[in-house]
Amino acid sequence: MFLTILAAVTALTAVRDSYPAQSPDGRQMIFSSNRSGRQAIWLASSDGTEPRLLFDDPAAGSDPGTPAWSPNGRVIAFAMRPAGAADENESEIYTVAADGSELHRLTTAPGDDSHPHWSADGRRIFFNSARATPDLKADWGRQWIDIYSMGPDGSDVRRHTDCRSICTYPVPSPDGGSIVHRRVLDRPAKDWEQNPVERDSEVYLTPLDGGAPRNLSNSPAFDGWPTWTPDGQWIVFASNRDGGVSVGQIFRVRTDGSGLERLSDPPFSHAQPSVTPDGGSILVYRLIEFGGTEMGQIARIELGGAK
Repeated sequence: MFLTILAAVTALTAVRDSYPAQSPDGRQMIFSSNRSGRQAIWLASSDGTEPRLLFDDPAAGSDPGTPAWSPNGRVIAFAMRPAGAADENESEIYTVAADGSELHRLTTAPGDDSHPHWSADGRRIFFNSARATPDLKADWGRQWIDIYSMGPDGSDVRRHTDCRSICTYPVPSPDGGSIVHRRVLDRPAKDWEQNPVERDSEVYLTPLDGGAPRNLSNSPAFDGWPTWTPDGQWIVFASNRDGGVSVGQIFRVRTDGSGLERLSDPPFSHAQPSVTPDGGSILVYRLIEFGGTEMGQIARIELGGAK
């Protein structure tokens, strides 16, 4: 006689290694991770070996994440909730030296300042900010988040969009003429879990000279986390347009919106792509989401002879 026991299985640990980026010299990668018990900035060799904690300072703030290398590899920009912040959405931009020392806070505006990315010449840091929103007490999803840039010391802040919605995750082009970013539109769509919603997440290309923004993803799916290939010919992004619940894949599209191509495959979900400086591969966050639990690791997609 056999007795079958049905029981709920609950994950006791959920390590998330996310937002990877390879160093300009190709020797190391930086990423966010909660492997120490709380989110921090970690550094590893480019093949993922020899991971070490780079930055974690609870006295300065919590949940440091979305790290980005400066073009010379000497400084890392990231976002962090400052210690003592009363607003649950407050996040500021910081930099540290590549050895984890010399912490500098660059922004002080109330609300969400996050997702820093460097210009190719290292003279500007692009980020999104809620500083122009009419009501910081509103739900984050109903605030006005726009794209800004500043000097590496936090000076000379400039505003680049007037979305009156959500524009986040700005990444400047290699030639400095435009940015790609996420933009939320008020129209029927599906969220990451494939639920019907009234707001559509798209990938946009916005010229910095005042030209008309262009919708590159143009799908009712959730499209986000855009970035450039080093030659400036392609935009790489994540999308759940294939229909999986909480499952995204990596795509690329030309800057005119043509040539859409999928670069990753199920069953895993893939997000947060970062093209390596040599253009030969893409680092991604490979994840699984189930029952409110999210776990993930850094993976590499080789581009091979793709053109």
